[in-house]
Amino acid sequence: MALNLKSQEDCKSILKELEEKLKNGGDITAEEKKVALFYKAAMDEEAIEKVGVKPMKSLLDLCEETANSKDDKVAFATNLGKMALTYGTSPFFSIGAGPDKKNSEHSIAQVAQGGIKLPDRDYYFDEDKEEKRVAYKKTMALLLTLLEDSSATEPLDDAIATAEKVYELEKSLAEAHMTKTENRDPHETYNKMTMEELNQVGDDKFDFSAYFQSVTGGMSVEEIGDLCLRNVKALKRAAEVASNTDSSTLCAYFRWLSVASCAPYLSSPFVNAHFDFYEKTLSGTSEIKPRWKRAMSWLEGALGEALGKLYCAQFFDEECKDKALGIIEQVRQSLEDRLKEVDWMKSESTRSNALKKMGKFGLKIGFPDKWLDYSSLVIEEGDDFLSMIFKAREFDNREEIKEINSPTDQLKWFMTPQTVNAYYHPNLNEIVFPAAILQHPFFDKHADDAVNYGSMGAVIGHEMTHGFDDKGKQYGI
Repeated sequence: MALNLKSQEDCKSILKELEEKLKNGGDITAEEKKVALFYKAAMDEEAIEKVGVKPMKSLLDLCEETANSKDDKVAFATNLGKMALTYGTSPFFSIGAGPDKKNSEHSIAQVAQGGIKLPDRDYYFDEDKEEKRVAYKKTMALLLTLLEDSSATEPLDDAIATAEKVYELEKSLAEAHMTKTENRDPHETYNKMTMEELNQVGDDKFDFSAYFQSVTGGMSVEEIGDLCLRNVKALKRAAEVASNTDSSTLCAYFRWLSVASCAPYLSSPFVNAHFDFYEKTLSGTSEIKPRWKRAMSWLEGALGEALGKLYCAQFFDEECKDKALGIIEQVRQSLEDRLKEVDWMKSESTRSNALKKMGKFGLKIGFPDKWLDYSSLVIEEGDDFLSMIFKAREFDNREEIKEINSPTDQLKWFMTPQTVNAYYHPNLNEIVFPAAILQHPFFDKHADDAVNYGSMGAVIGHEMTHGFDDKGKQYGI
């Protein structure tokens, strides 16, 4: 926790410097200005309170337009794709891009179960979660009420009735979802197919072709290529629900997903209602984080690598990298030696494959070799904060779309350099150590080797063993 706070404080000091440059007309790059303007808008609670839900109008209008177009399959799917691409609101299911599990050098479109706002399917069915379900429906009704009257303190009767209908829609979707355990199975979640086959999964009740052409910003079916469905049953159910639900309930469902995803960035009634359920009721958090920490988190999500570039320039010691690389190689060699000797690995072919995998571990350390280019993300003085959030979401979506049916980006990072953590990527067979973890108490270039092996070495060994755990072992080399 102390190291996380240090990283946050370091980033806060960077933002303070940028704020001064912005205020005094100092030398500031276009990218730095975007970082400064985004953080400034995130911290301007007075402006956020004043503007209310006005920045949501275009999204709420699209919710209504989409629901009213349900009898026109092409228009309905096209509008849903626009909602996901432009605003980051994805009813029924979600899409992305990622390495093909059977050919990790090539990335394809990935389609996942989704469309629910409780953490997973168990929350809709487990008996011990009834109190949370009651609280969830009340929160849904309250946020829907706040869209109509931001001074409300209790949900309106109509909103309570509407929330019940939306909840039942979500419950129907959740019934076809995999459990968290099932969702970890790389074999069950690999269902590669063509667009034509995907449309057949939905019994032609939903136009997946039109949806994908819209959500990708105009890619053709041929350009999109093959897709991977993580859960065929969930997509079939999604098509059924989308087809069979009345327009009024669909509109309420779209509005709910929209306000739930926007609430943390809106005025205090929305922020408090969202916190009370998602943080306090679900997670047991007693107090909301200070505004600057929340703003920092939002900035990380929108311009994380831009901030990371500044962080590394000020706080990352390049000398740490060489010493850390030496420790990583020693730990890798030690684990390799163990794999040669363990007697529980009976099959020599298994041992041989494990050693090959060990020998091909990729390694990223410090910061990316290729930084994300934010030039197409337009952040301007005078933009309201939620509009900036929408722009950042669309930017992220378009960046991911570029990876569909393309060579896998081997240089991409899934954590920012200022993150105090590390990860193993099973598809790419690589371990990644951001700059922020290479500092005391995890790492100290001046410390005795024994200290670094006991701290950083443990982290390295932990990440490496993910390549051979219940999930990692199912990925080859």
